Amino acid sequence: MKKTLFSLLIFLVVLGVAEAQDDRTDRIGVGIGPSMMYGDNTGVARKFKFKVLPSLTADYHKKLHTFVDLRGSVGWQMINSGDFYNNGPKVKIASNNLPHGFKGNAFYADIMPVVYANPNQSGYLPALLKVYAGAGIGVAYARRTDRYLSVIGEDIYGESILGNARSIKDSNTSLYIPIRLGVTKDFKEDWEIALEPIALISFVGQLDGNDQQQKIIKPDILAQFQIFIRRKLDF
Repeated sequence: MKKTLFSLLIFLVVLGVAEAQDDRTDRIGVGIGPSMMYGDNTGVARKFKFKVLPSLTADYHKKLHTFVDLRGSVGWQMINSGDFYNNGPKVKIASNNLPHGFKGNAFYADIMPVVYANPNQSGYLPALLKVYAGAGIGVAYARRTDRYLSVIGEDIYGESILGNARSIKDSNTSLYIPIRLGVTKDFKEDWEIALEPIALISFVGQLDGNDQQQKIIKPDILAQFQIFIRRKLDF
């Protein structure tokens, strides 16, 4: 029992020293960068045929420990299917009464722990670049104008003929798992800049309004690559 209490005391002392020795503070920031959506009607990912559109995120990092932050993020991503399919896939989608295209906006908010691989600590050389990663839980809301086609007959060769497109406004909400990797660098005294590849993996395949499941990975994914500028908070 005494050995256990002594070990626990040593652990708490080491934890407190580590907490006091690193130089990371709470931070608030904003990120911007290109994004794409992986869905059932968003193009052909393996051929790199998809829309690349802007995304924006605001975040807040609360330092919990030398190696761990708690991060909250809110953001927006423009979404648009583009028009990458020939007649065959459009006929299949129309036959299932699903939209072949859409345009709109996705809004999201999430919370996650962030783990730093190499925080600056007393007694160690400061890292020029710090690496971090995290995963958590969030909710996304996609508001779209969907485009539908209908099969109105066949031509003399037996090919299906599609009618004119009609537009319908729709929306979907889903929980998602955010996965973020990052590399950050301090500049000046109170600022840092970071690069982040991001994947927001939904729990459903309907953020694009189409659940036909003709893609390899079933969930819809909002994929982003953002540059962040963060301000350190000294309180």
